[in-house]
Amino acid sequence: MNQAQAKKMVIVDLSLWVVVGLLQPVTRMLPTGSGRPPKIFEFLIPRFWIMLAGGATYLLRAAMGKLKDESSGL
Repeated sequence: MNQAQAKKMVIVDLSLWVVVGLLQPVTRMLPTGSGRPPKIFEFLIPRFWIMLAGGATYLLRAAMGKLKDESSGL
């Protein structure tokens, strides 16, 4: 992996964190008949956060590891 690919992975990582940050406010703004967010959101949103955060962390760790391997091979 070259530095450009690692940079792309970091950009994807940061994008995932932005989605994680905006997820709850956006779901709170969704219109419903009762005016309150559906109860299923209370269950799904935290799990979706964990999945996105895990994916973002994995990508960042992979990018950093590839760069470290590349630099130590010189």
